[in-house]
This record gives sequence, C-alpha cells and structure tokens, in this order.
Amino acid sequence: MEKFKTQLKTWIEIGRPFSWTASIVPVCLGGAIAFRDEQFSLTIFLLALLASILLQAGTNVINEVFDVRSGVDTYDSPRASRTIVEKRLDSAVAYRGGVIIFLAAALIGIYLTYERGYAILLIGIVAILIGYTYTAPPIQFKYRALGVPVVFWTMGPLMVLSAYYVLAQSLTWEAFLASIPVGFLVASILHANDVRDIEDDARAGFRTLALATGRNAGAILHLTMMGASFAMVIVLAALVILPLWALITLIALPPTFQATLAMIRGGVGPEADPVKYLPRIDEATAKVHLLFGLLLSISYVVSGFSS
Repeated sequence: MEKFKTQLKTWIEIGRPFSWTASIVPVCLGGAIAFRDEQFSLTIFLLALLASILLQAGTNVINEVFDVRSGVDTYDSPRASRTIVEKRLDSAVAYRGGVIIFLAAALIGIYLTYERGYAILLIGIVAILIGYTYTAPPIQFKYRALGVPVVFWTMGPLMVLSAYYVLAQSLTWEAFLASIPVGFLVASILHANDVRDIEDDARAGFRTLALATGRNAGAILHLTMMGASFAMVIVLAALVILPLWALITLIALPPTFQATLAMIRGGVGPEADPVKYLPRIDEATAKVHLLFGLLLSISYVVSGFSS
C-alpha cells in the first residue's frame, strides 16, 4: 500500500495538477458563455473538461520526458517536478504513461465526435499533436521560440471556441474576444517558466522566447501580458462586449501583484535573483490564471441567470 501511495504521488507530481488551470479555465469559459446563450449540456461539458485535463496531463508528462532527454532539465534545475531527474520514475515508463493518457483523451474525443460532428475530431487531433510535439522532436515548438504564441492560441482562443462549439454547435465573436485575456494569462504561465529556465535552455542549445529577448525583457513581457488581461476585460466590459459582471475578475489582482513582484525580483534588473524568487513562478501565475478565468466564467453564468 505504501509503495502504491509513493507511485501515485510521483505520477501526480509529473502530471503537475497546478498547471491544469491551463485546460480547465478555457473549457469553463466556453461552457459558461454557452450557458448564457442557453446552449448548455452538462454531460457534454463534463466530458469536454475531462478530455481537456487529460490532454494537459499527457502533455506535461511527455514534456518532462523530452526536457530531461534533451538535457534541459538537470538535477540542479529549479522546477516543480523532479521525478525523472531524481530517477523516481523511469523515462521510458513516463513516456508510455503519457501516451496512455493521450489515448484516454482520444477515446472521449471519439465519443464527442459521434455526438457533435467531425469538427471535434479535427480539433482533438490538432490538440494531441501540439501537446506531443511541444517538446518532442522533430518540431519542438518550445525550443524554437514558438512556445508562447502556440500556447496563447491553442489554450486561449482555440480551446474556448472549441468548448463553446461542442455545446452550441456555432461560433461567436464574443467568445473569441473573451478568450484573449485567458490566452494572455495561460501564455504567461509558460513564459514565466521560460524566464526562470533561461540558463538551462541556453546550456541545452534551445531557443525560447525568453532566451531570445533576455531575462530582463522577458520578465517585462510577462508583466505586460498579465496586465493586458485585466485591461482588456475592463475595456470590453465598458464597451458592453463582455457582461459588466466580468469586472469581478479584478478580485484576482492581489495574487497577480504577488506573482508580478516575484517576477520583478527574480527577473528585472542587475540584482535579479531567479534562483531565490522564480522556482515557483509558473505555479504562482497559474493560480492567477485559474482565479481570473473562473471569475470571468462566473460572470457569464450570473448573466445567464439574470437575463
């Protein structure tokens, strides 16, 4: 029993549940907009949410496998998961586990395709390919300075619109515009990770956006994307494109200030200390993304009840 608990803890660690906000938030937002539009099915929503979480977990496992194999992650690297570098989980076993998780997501996708049409199948194939090749050769989006824009589009507009489509069988400009602040924040999670790992990526010979810009400019970009998320909601709510209830996302400002302060101390200026301040910067940013995204989703649910 004790061995099982240890193994379960190891798999949970490599799956990085804190990062699942990247998949939970866009599906919740798309579902909330569909609910406001009276196009909601709880069963379809829950299946889409589960498939999205599985895709994220599988991506996390495969990413760690290839980060270690590529020499990006070492024993001394500051990171949230150390399962493979500490040899608590064999790389080949982790790889097979990641593939199995992807297959579980694919099975749900097949059912949703049966229920909602072949567009869902195409979306699912694209999502799995992007998740797998994010760090896996030959594409390796992350190490070609493409990781941040790829994550912005796939886990922002693509996922929100996909969640809305699987429920409403249509697309709207409002859903697209609402997805952009969420896209900025989910891209900020990845970019925060890259700002922290600049030395490791440089040593391994890979090129991320943070490495291309340098830590100082990369940290400023992270702060800009986070600020832009709040600014865009305020502007869109003022223009009555988003519901006025969307302003409750401002409740997420306190944890945002904590994350930005850590980024400033760890990434801006000659006195920056990434080892001290940035080990958990991706987790801190993910918390902001979760709170912001859920609050934005709640604003649509409340609007649905009040309309």
